[in-house]
Amino acid sequence: MNTLHPARWRATWLTFLLCLFLSACGGDSSSSDAGGGATPPDAGGPSANAFTLAVLPDTQKYSRYSPERYTVQTQWIADHYQEENIKFTVHLGDVVDRPGVPEEWVEARAAMQILEANPETPYSVLAGNHDVMNSGQWDDQRTLANEPFLQQFPASLQASNFSTFQGTDETGFNSYHLFQAGDREYLVLALDWLPSQQTVSWVQGVLDQHPDTPTILTTHQLLGIGSDGKTAVFTPLGKQLWEDLISTNDQIFLTVSGHNHGEATLIGKNQYGRDVVMVVVDYQSGFWGGNGMMQLVSFNEADQQLDFRSYSPWVASIPEAERQPQDELSRWEFSVPMNFERRFADLNQGSVSDSPGNIEGTEAYWILDDDHRITRADGSVQFMDASGHGNTLELVDYNDPQGEQSDFFELRDEKPPFGYATGTATFRGNNDIGGYYLTTGGPGLTFENSASGKPGFLPQYTIEAIVRLPSDWQRDNNKWSGILNHEPGITQVCQYHEVSCSGSDASLGLNVSSLKEFQWVSTSQNGKGQDNWSWEVGNDYWYHIALVNDGERVQMYVDGSLTMRTGVDQQQGLMVEPGQPWNIGINSWQGSPGNLFAGDIAEIRINNRALDRSEWLYNQ
Repeated sequence: MNTLHPARWRATWLTFLLCLFLSACGGDSSSSDAGGGATPPDAGGPSANAFTLAVLPDTQKYSRYSPERYTVQTQWIADHYQEENIKFTVHLGDVVDRPGVPEEWVEARAAMQILEANPETPYSVLAGNHDVMNSGQWDDQRTLANEPFLQQFPASLQASNFSTFQGTDETGFNSYHLFQAGDREYLVLALDWLPSQQTVSWVQGVLDQHPDTPTILTTHQLLGIGSDGKTAVFTPLGKQLWEDLISTNDQIFLTVSGHNHGEATLIGKNQYGRDVVMVVVDYQSGFWGGNGMMQLVSFNEADQQLDFRSYSPWVASIPEAERQPQDELSRWEFSVPMNFERRFADLNQGSVSDSPGNIEGTEAYWILDDDHRITRADGSVQFMDASGHGNTLELVDYNDPQGEQSDFFELRDEKPPFGYATGTATFRGNNDIGGYYLTTGGPGLTFENSASGKPGFLPQYTIEAIVRLPSDWQRDNNKWSGILNHEPGITQVCQYHEVSCSGSDASLGLNVSSLKEFQWVSTSQNGKGQDNWSWEVGNDYWYHIALVNDGERVQMYVDGSLTMRTGVDQQQGLMVEPGQPWNIGINSWQGSPGNLFAGDIAEIRINNRALDRSEWLYNQ
């Protein structure tokens, strides 16, 4: 996990504080109807062999104004947990509206005691901003003896009621549970409204103890809802939780939060390239504080999906003929595909089992489409390494491009005629106007030891790229641009491996020459060999390039055809310097980036074997 500096974590609060006063944290703004107001005749029930997670969003208005609606929710769970196969219930915080009013806690306790009466209806609960005496304090800043939430929901209470309860942090505001559903165990994290750095460290410790356990993270506020009333966006604090906790721990596959009025979903890609389903739901601004509306999440392994449905047992208890227009039985119903076996396999191992091009011997595999882009809370662009070796690419700028990023770099859903990419990355910059390129430190590209005993030697290889030059390719703007290169110059890599050779070109480079040829420059165990060249290629046409080295020489193939100027002299494998940058979309000279690529790049794969033609991306 990335260590979060205390100053950075607390600075997040300054931004969030403004959000707090501008958002509908406890006001009376209108609730959105993102689900189109679907109204099934009953709760529906989960599919066969599925189990359900019940979700109680902000109950504050019930505790204050309408405790009967709160009680109906928990009583319905108690009465239907077998029928609905409800294995666990999560409360999203804001249990009460005014933490200093004992009567509200009495009503909240009465509702939750219904679940506590049966060990088969376990629940987790967390503190929202309305549940603490000072909502501006981090959880480690509070005077614990003065907090009603800890008096009403102490660890001893949860431990005595439910075997699922595993413990809390030092403050008592953060807890975790383990529950069993079928053959699988799940972990539930219940995090405070303002989790401190201390809490994040505690959570990481819990996750480290359960690296293979699918995890559901609940907290009061993680996502907000955009101005359109239906698009989920990270809150300032949610950004930090995503970057420093959720995206870095592969076992977290589902998050549920409240606080912001309405309902919305965001599916993000974590740093392993896997989906994390994030849901925000809060009905407190609706009729009578939500009118008893709750959420039911069915884990439907038979159909390989998560089924989400809202349901109000309060409205269900009203005869249909007596219901008013504001008496919604349900308002949000949708499904999210999820292959449970695949999603929960090899957690935190860096493996990406669902990338079919990740064949034996793959050292790095970059697919530049939206499916393989990692979600960043700040909107920055990263791509996972589909080989599972952690060579994550990050988009960086060159020569101060002016204008929107999309003017220079864009992901488009146009699928090439071969390979596995479902889209492509389009580069539009040049040296004069600047642009963007992708880079990685290549932590997994250490390879074997060379004759000098140093890592960075690949005895054999096949390097492939799927590219297209633009229709407006211009020699003056786009000559000697780089598709793939290893940034240090030939001289630097030769000196590192103690080989007698020199040169200012990138030690490894697949480039586009001034004559619009594909050029391959490489440094091998026996020094710098002759470059490989294609013919003059066309514009607006997809090409597959394969560079195949059998340990003796390298040959270039374009669309399966061997090029004329190739395999001229002996070139024993490939040499690089581990820890030095690998770049896509730019060339380099004397160890410095330069000459931006213009066009499309869909896939690049590096394999440590001389692949048979049948294994090439060109034939997929």
